[in-house]
Amino acid sequence: MRRSRRTLVLNATLGVVLLAVIVTAVLLLTDSGDAAAAGTTVRTGTAEVGTVSATVAASGQVSAVRSVEASFGASGTIATVDVAVGQTVTAGQQLGTLDSTDAQEAVDDAETAVANAADAVDEAEADLADAEAAEESASSTTEGGSAGGSSVDSAESAVDQAESQLEQAQDTLSDAQDALADTVLTAPISGLVTAVNGSVGGSAGSSSGGSADGSTSSSAFVTIADTSAYVVVASFAEADVAAVAAGQGVTVTFPALDGVTGTAVVTAVSPSATTTNGVVTYGATITLDALPEGVRLGQTAELTVTTASATDVLSVPSAALTDAGDGTYTVTVVGADDSQTVTPVEIGVQGDTSTEITSGLAEGDQVLISVDTSIDTTTTEGTGGRAGFGGGAPAGGGFAGGAPGGN
Repeated sequence: MRRSRRTLVLNATLGVVLLAVIVTAVLLLTDSGDAAAAGTTVRTGTAEVGTVSATVAASGQVSAVRSVEASFGASGTIATVDVAVGQTVTAGQQLGTLDSTDAQEAVDDAETAVANAADAVDEAEADLADAEAAEESASSTTEGGSAGGSSVDSAESAVDQAESQLEQAQDTLSDAQDALADTVLTAPISGLVTAVNGSVGGSAGSSSGGSADGSTSSSAFVTIADTSAYVVVASFAEADVAAVAAGQGVTVTFPALDGVTGTAVVTAVSPSATTTNGVVTYGATITLDALPEGVRLGQTAELTVTTASATDVLSVPSAALTDAGDGTYTVTVVGADDSQTVTPVEIGVQGDTSTEITSGLAEGDQVLISVDTSIDTTTTEGTGGRAGFGGGAPAGGGFAGGAPGGN
């Protein structure tokens, strides 16, 4: 009997709980439906006269328009270093020298050899003159004779030989003078010294000349940046580069320098792409109009290239336009009475945030941007009736307990 009563009480309790769950779910669904009351907010823009600009962005580092490496034309021991990093030099200014002792001796010896060879030529020419005079004298005293002819021939050969030796000596002197000149290095261009590789007493290697491609080399004695102009070489995404062209204006900012800006112009766009990790970009050279104060070589520059612009034109927010897909556009004009009229328009420059309107609208027209629908999803927490029902479970316990009482 006790087991039967316990079973009845348990079943009754479970029944009450299940009924409470069902009723609660119904009430929640009813509240959710009641909360679906929707409201709308209409956002509009105004057709106004102003400037419309389209831009693309990129970044790069500030560099000189070119960098030239200067190296000695001969190998040797460094005798002097006449410049330092950060120094501005002019073309032809001395940068450094090598020990020229041996080179100077070679020049002295060559000069002596040239002088001796020149004397030998003079002597040979004098001997030739004597031989020719003797031959002429012999010819006048000997009818039809050719006496002395062999002497003249020999003298002429001696002159030729002496002149050849003089030419050789002069060539040797020229080479020696060039070698001596190679012990002095001068600046090939005017600019800023950005690197000096070498110290007094160290060794310097020879080089065929400087490089203007901006590359660096550890063998270069001095590197000079041509500061007649400053550039930023930037990479543009393939989706943007089609709109980038030489002559376009550029606004430049420098992340490391708050409030510092500059202006520039696109001077070249690479015709070929570079692919890195599957990303295709195109290089472009941006030439700064002037280097802003505080900006140094190598600093990061953020570039905003104006690819299209129109001033004093009628425009609307680009979000107000509807593209029909066939080259035509429409906007929805909102009237003073909140009426909405779909209106065809013709457009000009499509900017970053606004679009030029060439026909179809007047200044001051209100155009529809969007209709925002808001839904109140707030769910009212439990009501008093629902709480009373939930609180009725203990009373139900009396009901459940009534069964045993009935037995």
